[in-house]
Formats: sequence, structure tokens, C-alpha cells
Amino acid sequence: MISYLIAFFYGICLLLSLTGWGKFLNQILFPDRQIDWGQRAAWGLAFSAIVGGILNATWTISPIAILIFLGLGLVYCLVDLVNSRRAIAIDLQQLFQECCQDKIILAGFVIVSLLLLIQYSGWVYTGRTNIAGMVYADGFNTSDDYHAYLAFPHKMLQLGSIGPDPFSERRIVSLGGQSLLHTLILSGLSDTNLNLIDPAVPLIVTSGIIVAFLRNHRTPTKRIIFTILFLLLIAVPKANTTSVMLPVALFVSLFATLDSKEIERCHWAANACIVALLIAALCTLKSSLIPACGFMFAASYLCYFLSSKAKQNVVLESLLATALIGIFLLPWMISMYQSSGTLLYPLLGKGYHASAYGITFKSNSGLWGTVKSALTAFRGIYILILILLGCLSLTVRPLKFGNLPEEREFSNRQAVLSVTVAAALATVAVGVLTENADPFRYTFSHLFPAILILIATAMTDTGTLNKNGAANFFLVAVFCAGLAISYDWDLTKQTYAAYLKNIKFGLSNPSLVTAQQKSQYAALQQSVPEGETVLTRLDAPFILDFKRNQIFLADWPGGASLPPGMPAFKGAEALAKYLDAKSIRYLAYSTWSLNHPADVDTSGLGLSSWFRLQSQLSHDFRDNVQQLAKTRKKLYADGENFVLDLGSK
Repeated sequence: MISYLIAFFYGICLLLSLTGWGKFLNQILFPDRQIDWGQRAAWGLAFSAIVGGILNATWTISPIAILIFLGLGLVYCLVDLVNSRRAIAIDLQQLFQECCQDKIILAGFVIVSLLLLIQYSGWVYTGRTNIAGMVYADGFNTSDDYHAYLAFPHKMLQLGSIGPDPFSERRIVSLGGQSLLHTLILSGLSDTNLNLIDPAVPLIVTSGIIVAFLRNHRTPTKRIIFTILFLLLIAVPKANTTSVMLPVALFVSLFATLDSKEIERCHWAANACIVALLIAALCTLKSSLIPACGFMFAASYLCYFLSSKAKQNVVLESLLATALIGIFLLPWMISMYQSSGTLLYPLLGKGYHASAYGITFKSNSGLWGTVKSALTAFRGIYILILILLGCLSLTVRPLKFGNLPEEREFSNRQAVLSVTVAAALATVAVGVLTENADPFRYTFSHLFPAILILIATAMTDTGTLNKNGAANFFLVAVFCAGLAISYDWDLTKQTYAAYLKNIKFGLSNPSLVTAQQKSQYAALQQSVPEGETVLTRLDAPFILDFKRNQIFLADWPGGASLPPGMPAFKGAEALAKYLDAKSIRYLAYSTWSLNHPADVDTSGLGLSSWFRLQSQLSHDFRDNVQQLAKTRKKLYADGENFVLDLGSK
């Protein structure tokens, strides 16, 4: 129980630290504006990802450096809390009075607080699961996480940087911001607590931003409670430890920033800095977020240019923001280039990705294939809700440029329109690029925040522009929220049951790996001479000592590799010759991988060609390793793992 409580309060301190760094940005960029705590926390998240890029590029990441960074933010936040104690007391007193006067508000507040507590507590500890596909709150993905996403932050903390990993496909499709944020947890806790950084803390941050947005628009408390209930009753499609709720928090923060008339009155250079910071941070988390970022950036500045009288300032701000996005991303891109041969896959080159060698998963080639994928992207209840609410939002925020009424409480950037258009276009773009493989999981992080923003907008009292239109927008938003909740209600109930299971699980102080596994991996690594390079496809490579040997992760064998590409379907000796040419003499393999779900036949109907190709490549790599095991010396074998010396027959 003690370890669980420590992890629980560590997450709270992490939230306060991020809020402190956000307050620091508030003081630097907008000294005359008081930004709400949710926004400050989101800005702190973005700031951490960008600072982490510098630390990663300079190989200076360490547990001590991370804890010092978090400590400084925490101290700054605590000082600010002391200075703001009177305002906080007034807000709490006002909430207490509302709860005493209205039992519905009291009941709603209790329910929202309880659900938020259950979700946060349920993500404090999560363990191992063997469930393929969506794991939701059950645990970690034994393929994606164990093969790559857990290893990357451990490499950062041990080596100072994520370093080169040219054989890892998961490395090339993400700049590394999420792995850096994972180090914020691993510097003080263990792998079982990684879900604190996503979804636990971002869920609280998102709630805080939405509440502040609604309060700034003088929204009735009952409507605020309804909106947060919607947020808490939608199950997060979490398939691994990659970003899900972090992008939601940052997109909502970006919207609130663009929508703020107060921020718009500040200097254009300060506005450009915060917009660039949020967009750059989003781009570091996951490459599938880049289309939504690009569309939202373009749409908001186009609307701003058409609406603003000071068009020169708009142009200067957009140019500065563009330049700053590049500057903020540059350290991460340099690291990516050193590791995988591209500054940013696939926009700035394919690098060492399999597609650069003619191995591609795209089957829907040609114009018809693209159109088919684009049309398929519009399936699902959420995209329909987005389109419906997006159209109705124009009834309360009419699309007018140049002469918007002064009494409006939103900026010239048409943030609601921008986020709606960006979400719709990004859904199509991601659908086409991924061949609609597991579409909701890849689109959730930009589609859900757009819907949440539209529902929150419908709750506001902006009906002075169009009273009937506002009433209709509100009623349809309530209906759509109820429809979305009921659509996945069984899944929501299962997810909350999993949260309760995780709490019980966490109280037992679990570990992802057993003592036997640790001893086996230590012996396995000892069989390889120190300093030698090892290509691995192991059950849990994240427990290896990355300082002792150069460890390359073959997470999806053949998905990424050094030029001219790992030979596929050419036999075991061709693979051995290729690895020898790359000065890779040792190959570590788990028998677990021989029967892993990724290695079974996935040629069935309904699966994307990406999964089918990966199955074929995994089959081929497995067969080659089995053949090499018959002709090469085994330096180590324990029945579950073995090490081959490819240079010794």
C-alpha cells in the first residue's frame, strides 16, 4: 500500500510541477494575464517535451536531471499557490455555496469527483496483459510496449539520449517526445506507473481547461458538470503507452489559447511562441498527430488574417510561429536523423524505413484506392457527430470576417471552426495514410478533443448572436453527447471495472518482470562481450543494460533497417551476411517471439495490408533465426531466450 500511495502522490506532484513550469511561461510571455491552472499545466507538458529534445540531443538526460527539473517546477507552483491562496479560497467558498443551495449541483459534483478519482487511481498502477489489440485499462501491450516503447525511456535515462535504433520501426515513426515524458515517471517510479503521464495526468489537465473555458463564458454550473461527465464517460482507446490523452489535453489547450480574446490582445510575438510550443510538442508525441496540427495551424491563421485589421501583425506572427516550430523540433529531428536517416518520417524523407527499400504495406494504390480510404474514414459515430456539431456551431459563432461584433468573447481566429475543419481533414488524411487500420485509435486524439470542444461551446451562453440557433445547438449537443456515451456504454463499464481491478492490483506492489526474468537477462547479456552490438527480438528488452552493449531493437523485423535494407525472403545466410556487413555479430532472441500473435497468419479479410506485410516479415525473420540457430554457435540458452554468435559456425 505504501508504494501505491507514493506513486499516487508522485503523480499529483508531477501535475503541480508541470503547472509551475506553465506559470513560468505565463510570467515570461503574458505577464499581465492570469492564465488558468489547466492551461498552465498543458503549457508545462509542452515545455517539458521541447526542453527534453535539447537534453536528448546533448545526451544529458538522467534521473537526477529530470528530478531537478520537476523539483524546480514544483517549488515554483507551491510558491504561486501560497500567493494565490485568497483567490483559491474564494473559488472554493463559491463552489461550496452552490452545492449547498442546489442538491443537483452537489450530486453532480460528487459524481464527477468520484469518477475522476477512480480514473486517476486506476492508472496509478497497471500490469502486464496478454490481450491483443485494445488493452484499455487492463495493462501494457506485450508487443508494442515491451519491444519498444518501454525500452526507449530506459535508454534515455541510462545513456542520456534515446540514441540510434535503426532497426526499430517504432522509433522512426515518432520523434521521441512521449518517451521523454515517460522519463518523468521512471526517474522516480517504475514501469508499472507509466500510465500516470498518459492518460491519468492529462485527463485532469483537460478537465481543468474545459472548466476554465466554460467559467470564462459564464456557463451555468450544471452545464459544466454535464460536459465533464461526457469527458469522463468516454472510454480511452488505449492500445499501448503511446500518446492518447496527452494530445487531447494539448489540442484543447491550443484551442483555448487560439480562442482567447485576452491572449489576442497581447503582443504577436508572445502569441507565436505559445502556439508554436503547443504544436511542436504535439508533433513530437506521434507522427499521426502532424496532419491535425498542420490543418489547425493553417485554418486558424487564415481566419485570423481574414478577420483582423492588423494584417501585418498576423503575417509576422504566423511566420514567427512557423520558424519557432522548426526550431523547437530541430533537436528531436537531429536525433531522429542520426538514428533512422530522416529528419521527420515521412514528410522529410523515408530514412531507413522499409518503404525506402521498396517494401510497402500500401495495397490501395492509385486514385480509386485513395478515394476509397478517404470515404472509409467517414465511418463511425464520432465523425458524424463532429460534422453535425461543427455545422451547428456556426449558428452561435457565425462565419464573418472583418467586422465581428465587439461584444464577442472569442478571438478573430475562429478557433471552433479551425479545430472542426482540422479534425475532419486529419481524419481523412490519417485514414488514407494508414489504410484505415484501427481507425478510431489513430484518430481519437484529434477527433475526440474537437467533439469535446464543440459540446463545451454549445454549453456556453453565446446565444446573444442567434438565440434560436444557440438553443438548437445546445439541444443537439446534449443528444450527441448522450449518443456517444451510449454507443460505447458496455465498453465504458468494462473500463471502469478495469480501473477498480488496477487499484487492487497496485496495492500489491506488482512488477512487470519476475526475478527469474531479470536473472536470465543478466546472464544472457553477460554471454556477449562488453561493448559489442546486439540485435534483439526479446520478450522484455527494456530490462537490459543499455550501457554495457549497443542494443538494437528489431521490434518489427524488416520494418526499418540500415541501408540497403534487411534482406527479406532471401534465406538465413543472406540475413547473416547482411548483419555481418553492419558489424552486428550477435543476435538475441526469445522463443516467446516464435509464437507471438504478430507472427501468426493475419491474411484474413478485414485486416489492413500493413498487418499482413508485418506478419510475412515476422514469419520470414523467425524462420531465418530458427535456421541460423542450427548453424551458429549458441552463447547462451535458457529454454526461453538464446544468443547466437553469427560469426562462429
